[in-house]
Amino acid sequence: MSRQKARRESQLLDAATHLFREKGYHNTSMQDLADALGIQKASLYYYVESKEELLLRLLERGSSLLGARIDQIYAADLPPVEKLRRVLENHAMTVMEHLNLISVYIQEYRRLPPERLGEVLAERKHYEQVLMRILEDGIASGDFRPVNVKIVMLGVLGMLNWVHQWFSPAGELSPQEIATILTDLVLRGVLAGSGEGRD
Repeated sequence: MSRQKARRESQLLDAATHLFREKGYHNTSMQDLADALGIQKASLYYYVESKEELLLRLLERGSSLLGARIDQIYAADLPPVEKLRRVLENHAMTVMEHLNLISVYIQEYRRLPPERLGEVLAERKHYEQVLMRILEDGIASGDFRPVNVKIVMLGVLGMLNWVHQWFSPAGELSPQEIATILTDLVLRGVLAGSGEGRD
């Protein structure tokens, strides 16, 4: 792939990310994308086959970003409490640092037909399973209370993913400060004993 084509594809993905978040996938036309790039609509098909393919590529990118470190964290020689802390902080930071892309990933994934969505959902399922294993390990070690790991996993991810709805880069707190608050909130809820989130 030429450097110019790679640059234009990157610009197209960035424009799609912005428009899909602002207008929604269904309300964004290929003409909208062409206008955002200042090119003819027909020229878009040199870079991408369809709007559906664009969405798929954005979902794959979002899924990869969110799941990039979870296997590495799980494999590390760390206690379950520290693994959970790192996974949660990484998830929250990724949502805030890639706000438009993660918003599209969370809001628009159902727009893809099932036959094209399988790989994205498989990555999401893997992420959920690793998070539950961390919780199970913590229960087994006595670090965590004997909670329902599936419900906790769903609740935690629901809270962290919802950050894309209210976070503003111009807000009072930094992404790291917000990530720390949310992580401590979860840890205080699952830790055995006093439930303190930090040593």
